[in-house]
Amino acid sequence: MKYRFSSWKTGLGVLLGASLMTVVLLAPRPAASQASGKASQCLGCSVDGKTTPMVDGHPDLNGFWNTPPAASPEQFQRASDGSILYDFSLDQGKDELCTSVDDKCQAPNQPPYKPEYMAKVKEIGSTEVGGTTALDPEKSCKPAGLPRSGIGNAQFIQTPQVLAMVHGDYTDRLIYTDGRPHPADLEPSYMGHSIGHWEGNTLVVDTIGLSDDTWLGGDVGGRHMLTSIHSDKEHVIERWTREGDVISVQTTVEDPVMFSKPWVLPARRVHIATPDDYLVNYFCDGSGVSGLLKDHYIKPDPNDRDIKNKCSGHRCGKDVTGH
Repeated sequence: MKYRFSSWKTGLGVLLGASLMTVVLLAPRPAASQASGKASQCLGCSVDGKTTPMVDGHPDLNGFWNTPPAASPEQFQRASDGSILYDFSLDQGKDELCTSVDDKCQAPNQPPYKPEYMAKVKEIGSTEVGGTTALDPEKSCKPAGLPRSGIGNAQFIQTPQVLAMVHGDYTDRLIYTDGRPHPADLEPSYMGHSIGHWEGNTLVVDTIGLSDDTWLGGDVGGRHMLTSIHSDKEHVIERWTREGDVISVQTTVEDPVMFSKPWVLPARRVHIATPDDYLVNYFCDGSGVSGLLKDHYIKPDPNDRDIKNKCSGHRCGKDVTGH
């Protein structure tokens, strides 16, 4: 039996003792291309991996979608006494570990905060190690919000009136495509209120009413320390375009309160999953894993091997002890 989890659910960073550890991401394999002319073997799959199936005159978005798996780096290191270190770090020394909001390894495209809010964002960033901080709302089991939750690891059910995006947790979304406007008296919520319309073969999704009790993003490696808070005036516009078995998502985030201009994210892509992959429900226990992270989070030690060498994982040192 195969269990698949989205990256934000399993990408929980923990600082144990003085070593940085992160749970390994698990993701389903991308869908295998079907032989041309043969019937599709899974809901929503292209018959050949390239032809975009259509329904009601629009691209068929039905199916289970996720990001393709990344190559897993070596996770083991054996000491001279025969003991084995199993390291949960994702980067494994591949990329530089950002330890400061002023590091050159910070991602260049982060939200354009106004000066008065950038000060708060930097204050939050200073508490992060490897992209992890106890201040992160997700560590309290709060839904990811947008654009953080993305559209991966989700089952899509498409009708002419509404598109349901089922994550199997508390980040499910309904995108109304029947022409209705946003409610005039909209109460802010974690995932907001979404309406969509078709422009050719692209679904344009407009979302408002997003609670300010979520963050815009987060990462492993600390390269997005300046991507956190937003106001309840946040406005997200997504453009979904399906080609074959891939959906590309172009996202623009507006926040007239905190941003000096709109924030345009790089395109993100999800693939339709293979026929034997399926959605598994997820429940975040605020008194369990989340509570453990918050209550036992240890402040960074500048002498920690990872921080000192600005990398993560057992490849940072010559042996298990870092000597």
